[in-house]
Amino acid sequence: GVDFCLGLSGYLITGILLDARAANPSARDYFVPFYMRRALRILPLAWAAALLTAFVRHEWSGLVYYVLYVVNWLGYSPPPSDLGHYWSLAVEEQFYLVWPAIVYLASKRGLLLATFGLILVDVVCRLGFSMWPPAFATDQFMGLATFARADTLAVGALLAQRERSGGWGREAAWAWPIAIAAAVAIVAIRKLEVAHALPILTYNLKWPVIALGVWAGLLIVLTRPPQALKWFWLRWIGQISYGVYVIHALFGHWLHAHFSSGRVVFVLQLGITIPLAALSWYLFESPILSQKWRWPMPSKRRAD
Repeated sequence: GVDFCLGLSGYLITGILLDARAANPSARDYFVPFYMRRALRILPLAWAAALLTAFVRHEWSGLVYYVLYVVNWLGYSPPPSDLGHYWSLAVEEQFYLVWPAIVYLASKRGLLLATFGLILVDVVCRLGFSMWPPAFATDQFMGLATFARADTLAVGALLAQRERSGGWGREAAWAWPIAIAAAVAIVAIRKLEVAHALPILTYNLKWPVIALGVWAGLLIVLTRPPQALKWFWLRWIGQISYGVYVIHALFGHWLHAHFSSGRVVFVLQLGITIPLAALSWYLFESPILSQKWRWPMPSKRRAD
């Protein structure tokens, strides 16, 4: 699920940036609106939740790693560990930090090469760390560091570039077979992982296979959108989904400490998270997001 979200983010953000660049804006009109709008969307709730969690838990020593979005480069989850899920937000924030400049400065061909280059760097880093692991390379570091998860951001970016350079071609016909093959392959890889068999092979194969599956899955949705995506309740869940992401794990440790059944914990966590995420959306996030009009993002598509 996290990898699909990263792939979707790579697709949406790259599309926004490409549409903005096509309008030929100045650097200021390109970068300032993008970062202001991203800051309004991401920082207030994430920082508020982080500060509240640190205050309730009386754990401040590791807070800086979470609010600066570098926690995914650590080999452990510093206190307050209830914020451990911020690792995926850290990956996205690091992507936002460098990708807009690459899209703005690179030619069409250069951007394509940079996207494939990102995947290649990830492959080389994973191979190097797994073959010659340094002392700090814990399992958590190997699974959450940006080089372990950026492939899916890259395939999302590839889809955005493809869509804006002539639309979909023959690859759309292969989306379902590739998605099924990737699903079968990742199940097989996972079984080998559980059995602790061929760890270097499974580690280095897992992420490219997941990225391929994400690419195919997103392509299916983009070319043949399921009718279910029009359901009101599902769209509403999507609307409050950032709040769901930020809030859902904040009381997970407490629930697990008081209930032994994983199913009970899931039901309680869901029952608490959805109402809180809805309140966050209507009372906290929406008023802040209403200020986005002050920083309109240039867009060639909108102008056309």
